[in-house]
Amino acid sequence: MIALADKISKSFGGRVLYSNATLQLNAGERWALVGPNGAGKTTTMKTIMGLVKPTSGRVIFEGQDITGRQTYQVVKNGISLVPEGRQILQDMSVYENLEMGAYTRKDKEIEADIKKVFKRFPILDERSYQLGGTLSGGQQQMLAIGRALMARPKLLLLDEPSMGLAPL
Repeated sequence: MIALADKISKSFGGRVLYSNATLQLNAGERWALVGPNGAGKTTTMKTIMGLVKPTSGRVIFEGQDITGRQTYQVVKNGISLVPEGRQILQDMSVYENLEMGAYTRKDKEIEADIKKVFKRFPILDERSYQLGGTLSGGQQQMLAIGRALMARPKLLLLDEPSMGLAPL
């Protein structure tokens, strides 16, 4: 088991969003949270990332309780989120956005990983010095995914990953 949301609950202003939710994620598995708008899918991912504190319960990653940790610590531990709405850094170049995805890393392979992102998304290579905010919606989504991959996550959370992408 790589990650576990253990009986997490979340309430906002007296409204229970979800109660005693348990998710067990094993290495190599792919999961999908499916439900109507407002069901708590995004909040669950934000809870795992440390962006939202659960009302109760724990988040376990690789055997460690990470509940309440700062988001940068969660990223450093190996979890990345591609947020809904992309949230790229609009006034920074494509290249700079990718560098920011590796901000918790201290190794010498960051440049090689940027090249891997460019191989996966060739249009980003062509636009590496273009400001992120001037990219099309689909290109911004590719950049958001590439930025998350730069952290070399063991667990990658994708919130609405196909939003804005062309069928190709």
